Amino acid sequence: MLDVEAVAAAFEAGAVIRTVNFHLTPERRRAEYERQFALYARHFDPVTAEDLDQVMATGQWHKSKPGLILAFYNGYRNNFHVARPLLDRHGLVGWFFVVTGFVNAADQWSFAADHNITRGTDEVPGGRIALSWDEIAALDQSHVVASHTRTHSRATVDRKRLWEEACGSQDDFKHRLGHPVRAIAWNGGAAYGEHPEADQAVDAAGFQFVVSNLRIQRLRDWT
Repeated sequence: MLDVEAVAAAFEAGAVIRTVNFHLTPERRRAEYERQFALYARHFDPVTAEDLDQVMATGQWHKSKPGLILAFYNGYRNNFHVARPLLDRHGLVGWFFVVTGFVNAADQWSFAADHNITRGTDEVPGGRIALSWDEIAALDQSHVVASHTRTHSRATVDRKRLWEEACGSQDDFKHRLGHPVRAIAWNGGAAYGEHPEADQAVDAAGFQFVVSNLRIQRLRDWT
């Protein structure tokens, strides 16, 4: 079991913004997430996209406690039904990195199997395992919705696929939410600057932040 006290102590010794990553958040672990989130709320302040923009543009963090980004990857339905209420209860902000093709898929189980997306052992076979667009829109009101590409792709695929993954996912968000999202994370966690053609696709899609394994990069102002 995760020693959340040890994690919190380690984070407090680091930089002003930390991240903790999640994927599936099954119901059977709700009590564990409750303890984690309560601890995080005591030691850290939430980070919105605007907060991240400000601290990366100015180098100044304006809250009393260090910032913590809680990132939820792939766009699982149980992120909405299990994690979101706990985040709201403790005044935390989640960053939900959604694979838009997973949400759009008629058969989400087959899509997950074909695109290296883990399926939980306690999920109901044949049932919806990804967020709905209504749930994503609800998250968009008080949390941060971001792209994890259109089909859970790495930044090493061919040029046409790169543009479909970056620009295509952004188009999905624009169509469904009415606005673009600010951040993208590639499957595998590639940083901006590692793959020039992937960088071009990110730029064409207009993302402001690239979230990778070891850092967050701010690419441009947001208007």
